[in-house]
Amino acid sequence: MNGGIGIKNKVLILLGIFLILSLISGIGSAAEIIVQPGDSIQAAIDSSKSGDTITIKPGTYTENVNITKSSLLIRSESGNPDDTIIKAKSSSSNALSMQAWNVTIKGIKTIGASGSSYSGIYMYKCNQCVIENNKMTNNGYGIRIVSSNRCTVSKNTVLNNGVYGIYLGSCSNNTISGNTATNDNRGIHVGSADDNTISDNTVTSNNILGMYVCGLSDRNLIYNNYFNNTNITIKNGTGNAYNTAKASGKNIVGGTYIGGNFWGKPDGSGFSNKATDTDRDGISDSAYSIPGSIYIDHLPLVVPAPLTAPGASFSSNVTSGTAPLNVLFTDTSTGSPTTWKWNFGDGTSSTQKSPTHAYSTAGTYTVTLTVTNSAGSNTATKTNYVTVTTGTTGTKPVLQYWGSPRSGTAPLTVTFKDNSSGSPTAWNWSFGDGAYSNEKYPKHTYMAPGSYTISLTASNAAGSNTLIKNNYIVVTNA
Repeated sequence: MNGGIGIKNKVLILLGIFLILSLISGIGSAAEIIVQPGDSIQAAIDSSKSGDTITIKPGTYTENVNITKSSLLIRSESGNPDDTIIKAKSSSSNALSMQAWNVTIKGIKTIGASGSSYSGIYMYKCNQCVIENNKMTNNGYGIRIVSSNRCTVSKNTVLNNGVYGIYLGSCSNNTISGNTATNDNRGIHVGSADDNTISDNTVTSNNILGMYVCGLSDRNLIYNNYFNNTNITIKNGTGNAYNTAKASGKNIVGGTYIGGNFWGKPDGSGFSNKATDTDRDGISDSAYSIPGSIYIDHLPLVVPAPLTAPGASFSSNVTSGTAPLNVLFTDTSTGSPTTWKWNFGDGTSSTQKSPTHAYSTAGTYTVTLTVTNSAGSNTATKTNYVTVTTGTTGTKPVLQYWGSPRSGTAPLTVTFKDNSSGSPTAWNWSFGDGAYSNEKYPKHTYMAPGSYTISLTASNAAGSNTLIKNNYIVVTNA
């Protein structure tokens, strides 16, 4: 009895070793099949085994190809779809049909399946298949994906197809990225398709619709696409998203952040054509509510305006006073500078954006600011801009000022001028209506009728004085 069991175990072990060797032999036997003009691609597929590579040499192959074997790589030798063409022998059949797992199609052009129900590439019940760098033109459908899952369709061109460019129907968890769909009747159609990612596609100049998402399509993520079509129709569905989280990276229109989509129209009237982008990051300053839909693209894309060299300009809180005089310089340059170089005229400099500088010696100083960004640089020079005098013995300012006009109808703009002696270095005006200014020669607009009392407090190193003029400004109704 035990001897019989031992023999049986040995037989099972030998069978296991045989199966392992068979698998290893099968893996090692994967072959490359070469197809040349005059040969049949279909015959090569029929003779292939799982794991084989079918390499197609440049030429036009007039046939309708059907793939039902899994784990094949079918590619053009050149990698150029324009010189390796499958032309549908029957226009009322798909140029290339697939019902398989783990099949990759690369570098092939399909044409001539011109019947309204037929496709350049038709994928039915496919799983984990890859369609990459192909070109589909003058078919009914460019690429039609039905009841398929976890497939990748990328870097393809679908052009001049009569019904749809790329069609997804009753499929899920597919990735549609980096494709170009142009001059089709409809660019991309998403019908009863869930959990797909559609990104980085260029969809332009499609005749009827650039994109359609039906109301039975749920949880799809659609972002970083360039839509430039007359019409787009997006229904509601559940859980769809039209932007991803904002992240650094070059987007499809050249901006520096990934976010939502570019929503354009050929006549320039689309949202993204007209949206503003103040900080030039390629993201609109405002969100886009998609017409006819509950959805919002919170990060719609905008083509960034070209960067120009900055225009240098600056101001300061004071331009005169006694030594030591602290001056706050404020950069007011345009054009988004990234570096600053100040020359204060006394042999010192700064690279801060808005520095404070102390003048310790009496004199008149010319101030220069040079600003730079990646497009160039620009310099602003203000000659004899800062005047510094020797410290006084402690005389406070003696105040005098006037305003003009002193009366008129609302709104009334009045210019005030300080005529004080004693070289004040700071001013504090109260205009009698709750408004204030620290300028030396301010302008103020009175919006309401009334009599207004003006107060000026001026100061220097020795102290301050205040001059009040009651009912100095009279404003009447218009």
